[in-house]
Amino acid sequence: MDNIPKPFPLLHLPRLPLKEVFSMMTPFELINISMASSKSKVIMKCFFLNDKNMKYRLVVKTSKEPKVSLFGSDTCFDYILTSDQSIHNKMDYAIFQDSLKYDILWVYSENLILDWMKLFKTVKELFSCRCSGVLFLPDSFPEQNKAVVDFMKLETAEIDGCLIRGETENYEDIEYFLNNINVTEHLEIYTKLSDRFQIKRNTPLKGIVIHFGNCLTFNQLLQLDGLDIDIRKSNFTNIELNAFLLSWMASSSHRNLKRIKIPINDFESFETIFDLPHQVIGPKLIRQGKTSDNEIIQLQGGADIKRIDGAIGTIYFVLENDQMMLIMIVSYLFT
Repeated sequence: MDNIPKPFPLLHLPRLPLKEVFSMMTPFELINISMASSKSKVIMKCFFLNDKNMKYRLVVKTSKEPKVSLFGSDTCFDYILTSDQSIHNKMDYAIFQDSLKYDILWVYSENLILDWMKLFKTVKELFSCRCSGVLFLPDSFPEQNKAVVDFMKLETAEIDGCLIRGETENYEDIEYFLNNINVTEHLEIYTKLSDRFQIKRNTPLKGIVIHFGNCLTFNQLLQLDGLDIDIRKSNFTNIELNAFLLSWMASSSHRNLKRIKIPINDFESFETIFDLPHQVIGPKLIRQGKTSDNEIIQLQGGADIKRIDGAIGTIYFVLENDQMMLIMIVSYLFT
């Protein structure tokens, strides 16, 4: 019995040696120590509270194996919770096209969402980082979506970007998420939406991508408020596209728009879209303008329409993967 090694009292070390030990640990090890007890959590928070070298960006994912990711300058640490006990403490790594190294750790959990919430809170407090992105998968834990959103609302006032992905039409949970979590920059929705779906916002998003545009109604299109809007697989008719452009010209909708891309389904009647005042620009004519945020851009060819405040919408038709797309770029041309 006397030969059994005793646990090393790590947290009893003096401050400087303890700090040196912590500096050699990975985020996984630091997180695990922090979650071991309330005492260890307090001690480690004091160590890293003002550590300017600990710069991470926090991204979370509510998949069937919920995940918390810490993005550093050249490495991402993925902490994944799993119900598969056979892969508890399994570690792996990968390098993707962005050249970022991914260190991955799986940890067994009997209550995935509850432990994910504890992990989220611990990581956020330990590394003093805000949550910048969320991958919200409403199909993973449909009965707990509201609890997840309520928890996130308490933990983070706003996030930069969000990807919402699902297989089933679940507009109520998506609306609840977007009405309670303030997404400030980019929103991508990769799930079918109801014609009752609405995004209520006071400020425009920098980017909006809707993958199942065939679920959008014309009124929903008019209500989208973003600087850059990308609609895919839509069923809008050329008459509706014409009505959209007329609405923009009258400044009745999309006042903040810088660029929009939207499919054209009727190749035979482009003239219907341009049944409005417009000017076709020679394909070799290059013009310079600036966007609403003073970005200088160059425009070549296209067709111009004019908004009542003087803004110009330059329209192009582009073929992408056998789908004809209408692209409009908004600027104030230099004269």
